[in-house]
Amino acid sequence: MSLLGGLLATTMLSPTYAQSNDESRLAELESKLSQALEMISSLQTEITALKNSETENVETLSIPEETVELVQENTERLEVVEDELLELEDKTGDRALVQSFDALSLDIGGFLHSAVTHVDGRDGSATSFNRQTFEILMRAQLGENWSAFLAQAFIRESAPIFQDDEQRTDPTFQIPGAGISPTVIAWANYKASDALNVRVGRFITPHGIINVDHFPAILLDPEQPQFLRPFGGQSMFANFMTGANIHGQTFTDNGRLKYDLYVGSFVGNPESFNYGGRVGYTFGDTGITVGANLGGGSRVRPSLIGGQSSDYILYGADLLYDKGPILWKSEIFYTNEDHLSDRLAFYTQPAYRLNDQWTAFYRFDFFDDGNDRGNQIEHAVGLNFVPTKNVRLRGIATFKNFEAVEEGLPNGPISEADVRSYQLSATFSF
Repeated sequence: MSLLGGLLATTMLSPTYAQSNDESRLAELESKLSQALEMISSLQTEITALKNSETENVETLSIPEETVELVQENTERLEVVEDELLELEDKTGDRALVQSFDALSLDIGGFLHSAVTHVDGRDGSATSFNRQTFEILMRAQLGENWSAFLAQAFIRESAPIFQDDEQRTDPTFQIPGAGISPTVIAWANYKASDALNVRVGRFITPHGIINVDHFPAILLDPEQPQFLRPFGGQSMFANFMTGANIHGQTFTDNGRLKYDLYVGSFVGNPESFNYGGRVGYTFGDTGITVGANLGGGSRVRPSLIGGQSSDYILYGADLLYDKGPILWKSEIFYTNEDHLSDRLAFYTQPAYRLNDQWTAFYRFDFFDDGNDRGNQIEHAVGLNFVPTKNVRLRGIATFKNFEAVEEGLPNGPISEADVRSYQLSATFSF
């Protein structure tokens, strides 16, 4: 029995070990379990035979009660380990298993986005594989009411610019550097109820529609409307904020009310606070959601040095229709600036789902960025193909018009200009 005890001792592994994601250790564990269970089965058969066997000249053989209890206890423990192994296999199959240190759960995902772009202007053209983004997304459940989210990006890109004096007729691409690795999002959230959540850290500024749904994996056009460029900037409002965000939602008899309130700092002007919020209401199952936006704060004046800023107040509204084959997004924003020219931006983007895989869209996009160099208008048409839920392929053509400016510029008037761009892009999410 000492040999059996030694064998059992080597196979008494804890549940923590059974949850390891090391395939070789799991294989070794299953082998030992199989051997131990075979020996226990054989031993139990012998014990049963001995207990039931009687002869006329030999007294009934009895097994010590302590030995029987030990075998039964070890058998039960082995069965528990085996059950945990089977459950682990059901969950993971042949895939690796990721575990957190102390969190209740840890979810990991991400996406890879690539694009090639051709830009054609009046005085020149340029082509480049100009977008390469890899982003890791992680969500941890820290407790019953506590959670955290992180989006870490690795970006190599070169945006199209213009190298002529008027900056609108001779396109080129910025020479990419070594790449950047920004922490796009990093927040912790406390959920008191559906109606009250408190989030702190770096979060998406909760204005409008497309800025909130900014991940390329779900966007019909990864080149967002003009007022959201450059990504991570503050053309109308900052794409991201670092601060605090109170948000929640509640359901009514006829729909859902959702709200966001925030205060924080923009990385380009960290010594000033920006504030604002959005209230949106979804009307039952009609597919209609309307939103009202209000914000304010300060932005760095591009003509000044030394951290001087210009205060602004932001007003906005958005409308979403999403039902059946129709997906239609529209947003409008206006800012009142105290030292800079006021800004106005709006777009409308109707889309039609041809089937589960193909979606066609058009976007009209107007932007007055307050630089007194004329308005900019874009027409974009595109087609999305989703061969599987984790892959989105796109072909998009964009036609941009720079408005002429006849007076008011220090270097004299500038003429109207048209620019055409064609882009193929792919987003692979997991």
